Order: sequence, then structure tokens, then C-alpha cells
Amino acid sequence: MMLAKRVMPAVTSPRESSETFRHLIEGVQDVAIFMLDGAGRVSTWNSGAERIKGYRAEEIVGQHFSRFYPPEAVAEGKPARLLAIAARDGRVEDEGWRVRKDGARFWAEVIITARRDSEGAVIGFAKVTRDLTARKETQDALHRSEQTFQLLVESIQDCAIFMLDPDGRVASWNAAAERIKGYRAHEIMGEHFSTFYPPDDVAQGKPQWALEIAEREGRHEDEGWRVRKDGTRYWANTVISPMRDSQGGLIGYAKVTRDLTQRRRADQALAQTNQELERFSYSVSHDLRAPLRAINGYAQALWEDHAARLDDEGKRLLAVIRDSAKLGGQLIDGLLSFSRLGRQALARAPVDVTALAESVVAELRQTQGSVAVEVVLSPLPPASGDAALLRHVLVNLIGNAFKFSANRAHPKVEIGAEQNGSEVAYYVKDNGVGFDMQYAGKLFGVFQRLHRPDEFEGTGVGLALAQRIIQRHGGRIWAEGKVNEGASFRFTLPEVQAP
Repeated sequence: MMLAKRVMPAVTSPRESSETFRHLIEGVQDVAIFMLDGAGRVSTWNSGAERIKGYRAEEIVGQHFSRFYPPEAVAEGKPARLLAIAARDGRVEDEGWRVRKDGARFWAEVIITARRDSEGAVIGFAKVTRDLTARKETQDALHRSEQTFQLLVESIQDCAIFMLDPDGRVASWNAAAERIKGYRAHEIMGEHFSTFYPPDDVAQGKPQWALEIAEREGRHEDEGWRVRKDGTRYWANTVISPMRDSQGGLIGYAKVTRDLTQRRRADQALAQTNQELERFSYSVSHDLRAPLRAINGYAQALWEDHAARLDDEGKRLLAVIRDSAKLGGQLIDGLLSFSRLGRQALARAPVDVTALAESVVAELRQTQGSVAVEVVLSPLPPASGDAALLRHVLVNLIGNAFKFSANRAHPKVEIGAEQNGSEVAYYVKDNGVGFDMQYAGKLFGVFQRLHRPDEFEGTGVGLALAQRIIQRHGGRIWAEGKVNEGASFRFTLPEVQAP
């Protein structure tokens, strides 16, 4: 029988082990690893130390390690203090500024470990240095960002901005939250946010619902009553947004609360005013029309049955009565239209403004009699709005242009649009009587007129209606003019959004 040959493991000599360790240390590039003698002088130097600190081995071996420290740290005795702690405790860790050969500073993590002989006496130190400058810059930037964010949050006066933990307990608190809700930070931190809800909402589980909806949908917005520390209620708009970590795990919620109590009161007051206006409009429509109808009816009967018995002055006065009654009816119609417009919902849709203007011009030509007005109508960009209401605007603006230029030898009206930066301004120009710009502020007032009724008929409501319609569409309207040199009215409208 042949016996198998026994293979013995290789034995590494202490010399070979030391050489392997030296090569290992030399190969480390991102960490400075070197030895100090008992006095703190450099005795070994690896390639990582050369890369981080800038010294070649022949330049630094034998030099005291304190040259790696800023002057202020040396003056404070920090290098000697770290060696003393390492000698006493066996090891010391430190972070702080260090200095490269070229004088540049870097942020370092340092570990110094004492080396002892067989009898326990300190014979030197092993020193490991890592350059953490990039990490510190990131941390400092993050810290500055957090400070900036905190200052921003604290500077906001009209919104309570705070954090909730995943269970809904308050985890942060800003000054506005204290002002709106009445709690100081130490009073509310750690408390469940349901504290801010009325008891009936808490009983119905509304706070928990809000968190569940926010987590599921990414955001939850709500308006309703909330409760201050003193028990008073206020009307609030709240937005809750979930906060997640990099893996998508829920770590809490951000909550923003605005006190809308004053706005709610204003809305309620406005609603009440609108109701009173409705009643007023009804009264005007029915109660004031009745006597006007009677005046007009009796004047008509008087004219038909007794005109022959009246002299010229009597006939003139009777005509004044009839015209006044007719004007009174027109003023009532204008007032009702103006009040109704504030409550009428806008039916927004793309509007062909060119076609709208063409139809208005065609209608005016039929009603203006023998006056031949030259109309220059350029293609108009489409807009977004309520076509019926925008027609009112064009009827008033183009109608005024016809009316105030009719006594010219060659009346002319121009209708077009101009690009003003990012917005389009539609315009209606005429060469009529114009107006004095010092009275331009009166143009859009209800029942405001710049000309006598015997010069130009009208109620003084048309431009006020036009302005209200344009403003409700989110646009602007303005006018320019010169006495006896014509007037131009311009307005803007929302553009049609591309699909």
C-alpha cells in the first residue's frame, strides 16, 4: 500500500509578515497611515499620507507632527494634548482642521493609538488621518440649508407650518403656529394634532381620515373649523403632505394651516350683500317700473287724444316727459344689468373674436341710419371667455366709436389687436370727438358721462359694464383720447390654451 504524502501548511516568518503589512499600508491611497516616535516625530510615511498632506517621505520623516495643525491649534497645545490622552487611554479620536504642505486647510478625522513595549511603556504612536473635507462641505451646506429653511419657516407670519410624526403627534412648531393656535412649542410638542379639531370632528375620526388620505393620495387639503388653545374656533385652510425617506417609507407629515376667519366673514358679508342686492334689483325691476310705465302711458294717451289742443310749447314739454320716462327705463335696465353681471357665472370657451366683431359691426350698420362709417377690421386673435358677455363689450366699445364719430365728415373706426410683450391688447379706435385725459378716471364709472345728454344719448352704464366683464375674465381695460382727435379703447383677455 502506498501512503499518501502529508502536505504541511506554509509558515510565514515574522519578517515576511512585517513586510506584507508594510506593503499593505503603502498601498492605501485614501488614508494617511504613519508612525510617530515617543516625542511625536514622524517615523514612517505611506502614499496616502503623501497624497493627503502633500509631503514626500524624505521631507517629513523626523519632523514633529504638530506642523499638520493650524497655528491656533498649536498655540493651544492641541497636538501635545492629543498625544497625552492617547498615552493615558491608549487611543484618542479627533476631528478638526489640519494644514497641507501648501498651507491649504482640510477637515480631518484623526485616530492616534499608543504603541507600547513588552513592559507597557509608550514607545510611539500610530496615526491614521482621513480627509473629510468633501463630507464636511456637504454637511455644512445641509446645515446652512436647514438653517435657511428654519429661518424661512419662522419668518412666515400668516401660516402655521409644523411637522407631525407618523402617528400624528406634533414634531416641530413655528412662531406663526403659536400665534394662530395659541400653544407654545413646549406645550404642544408630542401632542396629537387632533387637539386642534372640534370635539364633533374628533368623534367622527376626521383627523385620522385626513392623515390616511394624505398618505394614500400624496396630499390632503381641507377647510373647516379648528380650535385654539383658549377654546375659540377659527375657520382654517389646512394642507397635509406625507414625508418619506429615500426608500419611500413614511417618516411623518408636513402640515400648513392658514387662518381664514376674516376671509370667511368677508365672504359671508358679501353673500348677504348679494342677497340684499337681489332684493333691491327685484324691487327696482317691479316697483320702479310701474310709475314709469304709468307716466309713459298717460303721456302717450295725452299725445294721441289731446295733441291738437296743445300749442308748440305744450307739445315740447309732453315730448320731454315721454323721453324722460324712456330714459328712466333705460337707466333701470342698465342698473339691473350691472348688478346681475356680478353674480352671473362665466361660461368659458374659445371665442372667435373676429367673427364676434363682424356681427356687431353688421348690426350697428343696420341701426345707425344713413351715417356711413368706414370700418377697418383686422383679424383678431381668438380668446378664452364667455362669448355672450364679450359681445356686450364689443357692442359698447364699437357702438360708442360709431356714435362719437358720426358727426365727422369721414367717420372712421379701426378694430384690431397689438402684441404687448407676452399679452395681446385688442383695440377699438375712432376719429370722433375724443375726450380730455384728465377725466379718463370717470369713463368707467356707473352713470358717469363726459358729454351732455343733448349732445350724445346714452345712460352712462355701458363702459362700466364693459370694464366689469373684462375684469371678471381676468383682463384689463383702459382708454386714451384727445379732444376732437378721437379715442381708443384697449383691453386684454386670456389667450386660448394650446391643446
